[in-house]
Amino acid sequence: MDYTRKKPEVTTLIILEKRITKKDDTHPVKLRVTFNRTQKYYTISKKSFTSSDFENIISPKARNKNKELRRELEAEEHRAINIIDNEIDEFSFDEFERLFHKKKIKNNSLQSYFENKIDELKEENKLQTAISYQATNKSLCDFDSKVSFQRINPKYLKNYENWMIKKENTYTTIGIYLRNLRHILNRAIEDGVISHKKYPFGNSKNKYKIPAANNVKKALNIKDIEKIFKYEPISVQEAKAKAYWLFSYLCNGMNMVDIANLKFKNYNDNKIRFIRQKTKDTTNDKKEIIVSVLSEAKAIISEFGNIPQSNDYIFPIFFPGMTEVEKLNRLKQVIKNTNKYMKLISKKIGINENITTYYARHSYSTILKNSGASIEFISEQLGHSSIKVTANYLDSFEDEQRESISKNLINF
Repeated sequence: MDYTRKKPEVTTLIILEKRITKKDDTHPVKLRVTFNRTQKYYTISKKSFTSSDFENIISPKARNKNKELRRELEAEEHRAINIIDNEIDEFSFDEFERLFHKKKIKNNSLQSYFENKIDELKEENKLQTAISYQATNKSLCDFDSKVSFQRINPKYLKNYENWMIKKENTYTTIGIYLRNLRHILNRAIEDGVISHKKYPFGNSKNKYKIPAANNVKKALNIKDIEKIFKYEPISVQEAKAKAYWLFSYLCNGMNMVDIANLKFKNYNDNKIRFIRQKTKDTTNDKKEIIVSVLSEAKAIISEFGNIPQSNDYIFPIFFPGMTEVEKLNRLKQVIKNTNKYMKLISKKIGINENITTYYARHSYSTILKNSGASIEFISEQLGHSSIKVTANYLDSFEDEQRESISKNLINF
């Protein structure tokens, strides 16, 4: 629907999201918001429709029930435009999303803010992140059945951290939960629900600092990588696990979710170009990662990939028509199987590590570092947001290299 716009550089359009097909062959209706060539999609109806039904609804000649549905959709678009034009000084997707989803908050309780955030993430098909917030909320309620904005202060958070440690949570999990909680508190402050003066997080002595994750070594040395290359699988399951693991290692330490989402349109001229799933919706500055495909990686595609067709997935992990829930469950199973058989392989070839898919990415970056590659180059190859992230990510130098360098001190 056309409105007089104060911010014409931000455009909106009601669409039928045909990239998502439900089991009854219907598609969700979404509002597409475009700004600086970046497009994001927001669900604006709980109902889904076939293409023909949707055309009848949005038609100017719509009558009765279809006309009511069209008005409901247009009302949501009008509400979004009002937010863009009148409630945001300088447009950003984060601010728009905060205000657009704000109506769903039932009250000003911590639980309502968590529920609202989880609903948002589900609407945006960020199911893994939604699960993370659900786990955070449950953990907080298990720790304190009366948890609320008012009870949270630095001492409270430290007690929560200690409780999680006793529950044998890793510092990685503790960090994720507390960052999720911090996000919820920031939202409540922006909405004026709690005062910024009571914000408990920070680096000063009187504030609570989220603990850093344990820097557990997850990288293999080049000799162990060679053992994996030379290993001859004894089953289809082992062969597939080895293939996916090595493909990740050879292709810039590509995460399994990115491998699953690769399509043949990403693969041209002996290069794979892609944007990480982890960051594609969190920044306007999309970093395209370019992979030089070695012959070993080409062989994996030839043996374990699909037959090349336009827009088809390279590997048989995801399939056209899968829902986001089906994709998430499928990816979890593939990662589980890969980790299971890589652990079996590692024992057979004498590697005293429980190898997982994470080892491929860490090994790629660490071996690059030890070969003399600059941290700037490694950061670009990994698709990190900053060099600082890469510095924290990289493994320590191998003991053999450290000893070799130390001997130079007495190399008279």
